Amino acid sequence: MKKIYIHLVLWTCITGLFSCSKMDQSPVNSLSDEIIWKDPKLVQLYIADIYKNLPIGFDVSPDGTSSLACITDEARGSYGWLEANLLQINGKYTSINAPLNIWSDTYKSIRKTNVFFQQIGNVPNLSESDRNNLIGQVKFLRAFYYFELVKRYGGVPLITQPQTLTEDLMVKRTDTTTIYNFIATELDDAAGKLPASARAGLASRWTALALKSRAMLYARRWDASAKASKEIIDNGGFSLVSNYASLFNTKQQASSESIFEIQYLDPSRVHNYDAMNVPYFDNPGDYTSLTQPTQEMVDDYEMQATGKAITDPASGYNPQQPYKGRDPRFYATILYEGAPWKGRVIQTRVGGTDEIVGRNTTNDNTKTGYYIRKYLDETLALDKIWSSTQSWIEFRLGEIFLNYAEAMNNLNDPATAKTYVDLVRTRAKMPAVAAGQGQAQMSNIIMHERKIELAYENHRYWDLRRWRTAVSVLNGKTFHGMRITLNNGVYQYEVVEADLGASSPRVFTDAYYLLPIPKTELEKNKELTQNEPW
Repeated sequence: MKKIYIHLVLWTCITGLFSCSKMDQSPVNSLSDEIIWKDPKLVQLYIADIYKNLPIGFDVSPDGTSSLACITDEARGSYGWLEANLLQINGKYTSINAPLNIWSDTYKSIRKTNVFFQQIGNVPNLSESDRNNLIGQVKFLRAFYYFELVKRYGGVPLITQPQTLTEDLMVKRTDTTTIYNFIATELDDAAGKLPASARAGLASRWTALALKSRAMLYARRWDASAKASKEIIDNGGFSLVSNYASLFNTKQQASSESIFEIQYLDPSRVHNYDAMNVPYFDNPGDYTSLTQPTQEMVDDYEMQATGKAITDPASGYNPQQPYKGRDPRFYATILYEGAPWKGRVIQTRVGGTDEIVGRNTTNDNTKTGYYIRKYLDETLALDKIWSSTQSWIEFRLGEIFLNYAEAMNNLNDPATAKTYVDLVRTRAKMPAVAAGQGQAQMSNIIMHERKIELAYENHRYWDLRRWRTAVSVLNGKTFHGMRITLNNGVYQYEVVEADLGASSPRVFTDAYYLLPIPKTELEKNKELTQNEPW
């Protein structure tokens, strides 16, 4: 009898359609397929297991998604052993040690979706609406997994039936265009079957459209992306929260802006984002301060009063008070010398409690003079620092506004693009974009706005790749920090190199716009062809 393995540790206790009793007694149960497809509740659990493996959320492992910022101009990764420092930013990876490798795990999840579609017609005691809901969930999931593959590797094998050992497992790559066609069709089907509202962690109609908004932007299908975005904007019922900073400290209660998020609950599911990212003084002697914002990132925050870059003589920027009067999103995102934090004041200056250290030292302190603030829980006690529960927001209205702006600008409508950029800026209490911007100017404005609004939300790396700007932004660059000294009450500021010496300058060539297919997969499937020049 064939067995199907289901992880029974649920990442959230889902009620409603996905009802759950106490399902976390053991980490893995082996159930026969005959049992699963006769019990709607086990089918729901089967789907929950597919959700659990999505490569999103808080992952601060050496090659995890939370270190994506450290391979861009957003941040320096604190530790020399991070894959970001060892392999990625210095271009030392190959198909043997391919980074961000999700190939095998993703195809395992895709196979689970294919098994579901093979079996769902046989599941008894399901109403038509419940059956459609389940089908919509899994179509969304299959599209999500293929999107994760195509944005890394380009064309990949398109497999929509569960393969067995008696079948031909040697499947050729399908071209990128066809993969994106498939993703769009899956998401249209999912949106047509899913309800308008769903429990946190489950896809709704709007979740499917949010993924389509994003995926079609990557595919440069501006009209399709714009239509998906506008449908959410006009009919989804979402609204920007008034306080940008509050977005990233929600727990078990989604905000009005959140379209799809992963919620956590102690002790059933927690994450370690705080433990790995709080300032060194908050968790001395343990892993901490992993994601350290660069000076280049700090410098990109405009002045609030004028809306101008600090390099503009008319901006009002004072280099002797570099952290005064900046875009309010700066204060919600980055900890700096003088920032209020947990009832104290951050001291990144030399000799301070959170002081900057040399870029090549093994000390856990900041090497840039900054710590990340976004997503940290300021109320978390030290004894709970490995048990964080703030939600991870994967899709939110702020992104959809910027997706729509980008798509409309590429459809030669910079005026509409400006309207939606301005909505995001107004929420942040920033001045509107100056009138009269042409398409080229709006393109640069949108790129800047995404960098600021979506900072450290795992967009920057993929944006640089899809815009084909990663070479100019990253290649040959060493990023910096701010070394501050306080002498006789006077601050002195010195910009210093912050990247790990062994990993600088950074390397990103045209070859890196597609990742190498892992060598192990090429050896298993002789029909696969490698991306050039890997």
